[in-house]
Amino acid sequence: MTTTRRHAGRILYRCGEQLLGREDFAIDVRRNGRSIRAYCEMEEGALTRDTSWTLDAAHWPVEGHVRVVQHGTVVGSSWYRFTAEHTECEALTAQHGRVSQRLPGRARYLGLHPLIGDGAIALARGREAPGEEWRIPSVTCSYDTNGESSLVALPLMIGVRYLGPEQIEVPAGRFPAEHYELRWQPYWPPARLWVLGDDAVFLRLSWEVSGLDSQLVRFATADDARSPQFGW
Repeated sequence: MTTTRRHAGRILYRCGEQLLGREDFAIDVRRNGRSIRAYCEMEEGALTRDTSWTLDAAHWPVEGHVRVVQHGTVVGSSWYRFTAEHTECEALTAQHGRVSQRLPGRARYLGLHPLIGDGAIALARGREAPGEEWRIPSVTCSYDTNGESSLVALPLMIGVRYLGPEQIEVPAGRFPAEHYELRWQPYWPPARLWVLGDDAVFLRLSWEVSGLDSQLVRFATADDARSPQFGW
């Protein structure tokens, strides 16, 4: 069997007691890489985000897609492709129209704004040299905190610090987590991220800039042909 592990879950975005959004995700881990899918809804701006992307066995991005709808109108739909020499994007957006890009070099991380994707940057950083901030060459679809603008290929250097293992409890249960700090802009305070195990499944992220404390509320994993996403 080519798929070795399959994960599925739900994340809720909260600011204090206020529920601001939700995200359903699924991850298929294979011997030669992984596929990630996420569907997000945010109350602010009546925004939905539909994303999917793949990583190779070394956790480098291979390709990805994002589509954002806001107030019932498609803001943009963009596809990304990565080679050893280039990062490419083909987009159709309300802001820029039809866009074709080819940026030099291969980004180490693709940020499409679902929180499950932050696990991929934990994979890119790894657990070596705890306490050191590593700068991860990245491409994101949007510089906005909610990810609703631009929707093209925007370069970004993300500072990622591995802080070590920690037991945490979220609504989905109690887990042995790996703790990271993410700094998307040098003038922003870092976000705190906790992920689970070698697959870096999202558990929790708190960030004072957005005021969000987002946590995993539902989780299942399986090692057979059927995704746990279809067992609920």
